[in-house]
Amino acid sequence: MKLIAWLFFTFALMVHSVNAGETKAFHWVDDEDYPPIIYRGKDGKPAGIFYQIMTEAFHRLDIPLKAEVYPWARAQKIVAEGKADGMITVLTEPRKKFLVGSDPILLVSEHIFASRNNPRIKEIMSIRSLEEIKAYRIVELIGSGWTEEKLKGAKITWVPQEENAFKMLISNRADIYITNDFLGAAFIKKKIEEGGEFAEGYKSIIINPYPLKTIAYRLLIRKDSPFVKILDEFNKTIHQMQMDGTLRHILDASRLPQLNGVQ
Repeated sequence: MKLIAWLFFTFALMVHSVNAGETKAFHWVDDEDYPPIIYRGKDGKPAGIFYQIMTEAFHRLDIPLKAEVYPWARAQKIVAEGKADGMITVLTEPRKKFLVGSDPILLVSEHIFASRNNPRIKEIMSIRSLEEIKAYRIVELIGSGWTEEKLKGAKITWVPQEENAFKMLISNRADIYITNDFLGAAFIKKKIEEGGEFAEGYKSIIINPYPLKTIAYRLLIRKDSPFVKILDEFNKTIHQMQMDGTLRHILDASRLPQLNGVQ
């Protein structure tokens, strides 16, 4: 009887161990300061569009999700060092060496932001090509490799933060700032709500409706992660969420009001 009891106990432990292995959480890390797409909420936890999409997708997949946000450079390092299963970003050539990408989760467009008080605003709103942009005073964040590559020869003022860029538009020290519509609109809304001496100036910022480029954000999973095998099912789940309106609901709930009706 003791032997039978021991065998039963051992079998139970083995079953528990297998089940524990099957319920291992997918460890996802991302940017803590990219609102409203992904960011650290007031409660210290992940929030934003990506978080809502991932939470719903992994619930449908019946896979536990461990989500963490960090400064972007640190988040990328965590994934590169194999300390997390994946992140959501653009699948670049260097990343293809150790990551596999899903189908696009979110398409984000880069637009021209400008002040409606700019004397050349009508011309700026009619811009449809990168070549046309070079005739204007551009402000850009330090480290924007895309702008540096695509707008060689243009007059560019490099600033450290987005707030600096928008203040230059407001004070008419620059004509154009290029950023994505989600990020730019969220920042403007925040500054208007905070008030201050530049609040009225932020209300003057509008968006050229023409997208200069569109970026596809994907879930990137390490090739050596045991979860790389779920990629096909993850893609099917994302497509289901598109078909049943879940993604549209998430985006509509997160989408900010149009800036002065121009977007």
